[in-house]
Amino acid sequence: MKLLRSRIRAPGNLTAVFLAVAGVSVFALVWLGVGIVRQDRALAAQRLDERREGAADRLVTALERALSADERLLDNQTAPPEGLGRDGALLVVANSSALQAWPDRSLLFYPQAPPLPEPPADVFRAAETLEYADGNPERAITLLRQLSTSRDPAVKAGAKLRLARNLRKAGRSESALAAYSDLATVTGVSLSGVPAELVARRARCALLQELGGPEQLRKEAQALAEGLRGGRWQLDRAAWHYYAGQVRQWLGTVPEEDAERQALAEAVDWVWQRWQAGQTVEPRSSGRRALEFEGMPVTLLWRTSNERLAAFVAGARYQRQHWFEPALSALDRPGIGIALLDERDRVLHGAATPAGSPVTRRTASATGLPWTVVATSTNLDADLRGFAQRRRLIVVGLGALALLVVAASYLIGRAVSRELAAARLQSDFVSAVSHEFRTPLTSLAQFTEILAEHEDAPVEKRRMFIEVQARATRRLSRLVESLLDFGRMEAGARPYRLEPLDVAALVEDVVRDIRQEVAGVDFTVDYSRPAGDAMVNADREALAQALWNLLDNAVKYSGDSRSVRVEVEKAHEVTIRVRDDGFGIDPSEHRQIFRKFARGAAARDHGVKGTGIGLAMVKHIVDAHAGRVTVDSEPGRGSTFTIFLPAGG
Repeated sequence: MKLLRSRIRAPGNLTAVFLAVAGVSVFALVWLGVGIVRQDRALAAQRLDERREGAADRLVTALERALSADERLLDNQTAPPEGLGRDGALLVVANSSALQAWPDRSLLFYPQAPPLPEPPADVFRAAETLEYADGNPERAITLLRQLSTSRDPAVKAGAKLRLARNLRKAGRSESALAAYSDLATVTGVSLSGVPAELVARRARCALLQELGGPEQLRKEAQALAEGLRGGRWQLDRAAWHYYAGQVRQWLGTVPEEDAERQALAEAVDWVWQRWQAGQTVEPRSSGRRALEFEGMPVTLLWRTSNERLAAFVAGARYQRQHWFEPALSALDRPGIGIALLDERDRVLHGAATPAGSPVTRRTASATGLPWTVVATSTNLDADLRGFAQRRRLIVVGLGALALLVVAASYLIGRAVSRELAAARLQSDFVSAVSHEFRTPLTSLAQFTEILAEHEDAPVEKRRMFIEVQARATRRLSRLVESLLDFGRMEAGARPYRLEPLDVAALVEDVVRDIRQEVAGVDFTVDYSRPAGDAMVNADREALAQALWNLLDNAVKYSGDSRSVRVEVEKAHEVTIRVRDDGFGIDPSEHRQIFRKFARGAAARDHGVKGTGIGLAMVKHIVDAHAGRVTVDSEPGRGSTFTIFLPAGG
């Protein structure tokens, strides 16, 4: 326990104790900071997830509302409202016998072409015998001209088709072209399952190609293409592709706008075939699918039963304009990127998700939508910078708090250490002063008793005793005066009467006094003064006291050396230098020894008594004279104290 108290009393150890306590506090702050930063990172990730999930959920709701609005058309048992025809979308309603699409003529081709009247084969048997068996197209032409005037559209169409063919065989191409033109005017009749008008237009193009009329061929082919694009004829898938291929050969190009309409027709054919195969009937089922036909994205909405199929087919334009963009425009999603994917995870709308970015997915199976909704953070770096800035503020705040704890602990430790050091120095000072007083008082008491007991002592011996008492008295007087003067200096109440003064003469007087003081101990004090006067403005008593303190210290700390040297030099300033060859002072103590109550290691090591205020008084006095005092010393090499005073007088 005593050892612990002694360690705590030591200023260095006490500071270490405070720093150790600060270290524990800093460790606790670091541990707390790490926990807060981790929690903040988790909170940041959670908030980003919540933003993405919120955006995805709101988008799912908006898309569901848009799809539901269009799906209401599927439940309507009557014709849809006027104005349904919107770009890139169509409505199909079918039963076992017919299929109808809105807008009218919006389908390029049908899953199943409606049946039309066909010409009876028996009517043309005689003409075909003349054409094929007898090889007599002229007689066949005569017979077919009579049949082409029939009031039966089917007979008229069949006769005109055969008439044009026989005219070509007879080499009468212009008449054949005219016959095909007449055939194109017959409507509501099919020839081998193809509308008569389409057969006629295709035959005219083929004949014009043979005749080598490019301009007229292009005109006819363009008209045929417009009819195919406009849904003029209700063709099945195979027929439409065949005639479209013929047009492509004659024109050399395919209009770009046909791609989306062809994809819509392919989608209708897809859902029709599955309805016919019973794959969509439960007996009543509905569905939503995002598919791709002809390289174009198509979304299908359908309702089916055993008797009825209703399907809403939307192309890319309709999806973008009526579903995606309105839903996204109403969505407040700063920093959130949205992508809609089809069944194969191909992007239908939005941008692809960057690799490594955190995403939130809402799959089609979970939402009931025909797409997968993907939400991602588009500006993740900026989002993270915002959270990172907050974490930096937390770290900086905790760091500042840790520094404050360390600084406060250090300052408190230093303050307590200084107070303890000051208390120890004051204790040492009291002890030193007591010793300083005790020595002359002991001398006075002893020699006073001797004089009292030996009244008849010889005169010489009595004179010696009286001289010793006088020195002890002077020593006590100087000690008391120095203590009083130091107290006044510390309080700032010591007056200085500056007047022109010859420093060389003053130093000579002080040296003479110190020589008398040390005359009995075989000590020499050498003095070297400059030629002439060394005038300064100074307080004679104070400057003499400062010089006496330096000389007294030089004598006490000389050790085995028995000499002290004093020099005065005059240049732009007056220099007083006191040298000894004693113990010396460690350079680390040069500044400390000028503080009150401070004593160097040499004093403690060699048992030199003192009050610790002598050099502090020297510094006070020299500072009051606008001068400075320095020391040049090393252990074992003596010490040199130098006073620098401004020249004047």
